[in-house]
Amino acid sequence: MFRTILQNKDKNASKSRASDFILERGHRYLHPLQLRLDALIDTRLVSTFYDLFMAILVFRHNRMGLLLSELGGYICGLSHAPAGTKRISNLLRCKKWSSTLIDDFFFERSRERIKSLQSNGQRPLLLWDESKIEKSESWFLEGLCSVESSKGKRLTKIRKGFYKPPTQRICVPGFHWTATLLSALGQTPSVCQMSWWTSRGKYQEVGTNIIFRMLKKLHKTIGSSVLHVLDRGYANAWTIEWMNEFKQDFLVRWKKTHLLCHSEKGTKQTHLLARSFKAVGRKMLRDNQRKISKYVTIAYTQVTHGDFKDKPLWLIIVRDKKSLQPPMYLLTSIAITNTRLAWEMCHSYMHRWNIEQTFRCSKAELGMESPRLWFWENRLKLLAIVALVYDFLLMLLRNWSHWIPLFLRHWCHRTGNRYRNASIPIYRLRLAISHVLYTACCACQTSG
Repeated sequence: MFRTILQNKDKNASKSRASDFILERGHRYLHPLQLRLDALIDTRLVSTFYDLFMAILVFRHNRMGLLLSELGGYICGLSHAPAGTKRISNLLRCKKWSSTLIDDFFFERSRERIKSLQSNGQRPLLLWDESKIEKSESWFLEGLCSVESSKGKRLTKIRKGFYKPPTQRICVPGFHWTATLLSALGQTPSVCQMSWWTSRGKYQEVGTNIIFRMLKKLHKTIGSSVLHVLDRGYANAWTIEWMNEFKQDFLVRWKKTHLLCHSEKGTKQTHLLARSFKAVGRKMLRDNQRKISKYVTIAYTQVTHGDFKDKPLWLIIVRDKKSLQPPMYLLTSIAITNTRLAWEMCHSYMHRWNIEQTFRCSKAELGMESPRLWFWENRLKLLAIVALVYDFLLMLLRNWSHWIPLFLRHWCHRTGNRYRNASIPIYRLRLAISHVLYTACCACQTSG
């Protein structure tokens, strides 16, 4: 349907300039990928691929957003929803293409953007993190494994006036999710890699293998021109080992109980070692996670890891002056020679919050936990298309920042100080796009 609307050259057709813009930008974004698909699969399936991409943009529902029976109504029209569902099924079941095609598409776009950032004198950042896709009601889907439930943690959090919840871990069926975003300070991120994997069954995988393959690919094609930013889950010896092996710079939030070696202080736990170093800089920072501004100090020193004593590392200590939050310890392979570089590393780690927002948006807005596909490969294809949708939204925010406020004013207008003062959320942008494309679909069906 959406390709038909895009190709409709009738000047009297009931189309808006906004819908034309979104459909055309979506076509340009997918064009390199569609050319590769056209060489592998039938042209009708390539057309369905574009229509499915746009249908995911239109249909907003947390629990049913990726159900094929719901999306089918936007492919062939609501009166022919079963036919649309069959077209989507044929696309996902086709053995002639796989989700690795979309992975390569993301990587090539990331490589081009890295060159662009370097030409502008900016340091490219690769933001790493992991999450889980929870399928708590499922039993027989292919690829399910046991994952710790983040929803269970939230629901059983102790609240005053209520019974004490269970203290043991809550595990549910699901599968793991490793994501990498490419960004720079002050820039909107883009998707570099999204991988879903399971720890059981036929498609059993180890999470560290995904990181190893990504680092190997980066070393062969890009070199050591990016900074990998990682959270405390990656604070271990194998992270340092692999970064050294592939000659990659890294910035990881280090755990306070891990041992580090100092030339004068000896080998101590990180928090004990950090006590010996006084602040060399002070600044007021904005904590986007907690929506507060706080006064912080920074200190740094050269250290080594016990397993890699020939590799110099630098420890950065960030302290909250009012002690409202515990100190933050950052370990990096980049030589910190002055306070400016230390603050740059601090801001680079704080920029990592974007990938947390990615997981939240993908689950809450794009419905990544709603697919009910039996087979693992088909599910990977659908989730990869959803990742394309998310990257397309980020591309609009990055390249059309002046157009978006006008677009939102006409298609998703809101009042109040909160919306006037807050930054433009991706949720509101997708709602506006949904309104535009749904209006175009209704006009197409009425004229047809």
